[in-house]
Amino acid sequence: MHRRGIFLSLLAMMLVGQALCEVVLIPASQDVYMNFGTGNERVYNQTTILVCAINVTDINGTRISKYPGDAIIQFDISRLNITDDSVAVLVLKAASIKKQDDTPAMVSLLPIESLWNEQSDIDTFLINILPAWNIIKKNDLTQISSSNDGDRIFAFDVSRTLKEAVVKGNSVSFLLQAIGNSSYEVDFFSRESGQGPCLIIMPYPESIQSTKPLDQAASPGENETGELSMGSKPIQKTIGVMSREQFQQSIDESLKESPNISDSRPDSRLEFKEIA
Repeated sequence: MHRRGIFLSLLAMMLVGQALCEVVLIPASQDVYMNFGTGNERVYNQTTILVCAINVTDINGTRISKYPGDAIIQFDISRLNITDDSVAVLVLKAASIKKQDDTPAMVSLLPIESLWNEQSDIDTFLINILPAWNIIKKNDLTQISSSNDGDRIFAFDVSRTLKEAVVKGNSVSFLLQAIGNSSYEVDFFSRESGQGPCLIIMPYPESIQSTKPLDQAASPGENETGELSMGSKPIQKTIGVMSREQFQQSIDESLKESPNISDSRPDSRLEFKEIA
């Protein structure tokens, strides 16, 4: 699904009628990036960025692709209560995008096994991502997000994957890989940066007819339940009708109240693309 369509859907969910919407935010619990096919394969597990890069060269008419960076991320979903009507989106923010031409920077997302942690060796990661690589070789890429206009927010619909993962276990993992016919690099913020990958889960809202203007909608203090935390627990909150600014303010206030967040931690606000 195109990221612009996803954000339109998210904003619609926030603003629709008088419906209540329970939003769950789950930050990544583990993330690393690796380089393959470079002759110096290694795992990078303590950086503030996750590199997704492809290096394409032409040798005697044959296009050769190497991957200086593939990102792997994991989420703890042990406390997640997801239903058939839930909508789940994985969002990532790019720190930088480096391209040689105007070709869109495309990144594929594929689910992998979760039998790894940030201290695992390269062989362990290879075992976990082998099924995903086989899918890539078959060109069966069902999840792709791209940037061709300088937009640094990438988003993926992971509703089905999360519903299947909750049944199987307590975590879900994804492989992010740059794809294309030209060389480029996307550096995503990692969880260590405070602006890392995040899952956004919410029930699909019912459409309710209302003549009440949006400027008279419920304030952030109305129709709210639950507690928020950006630590090891998911953020859960029931939100009435609120604007994008009110939603952002609600998240910011909750982050300040969380005992698991250091005052020196970089800004970890969720940034929603402004849509005219």
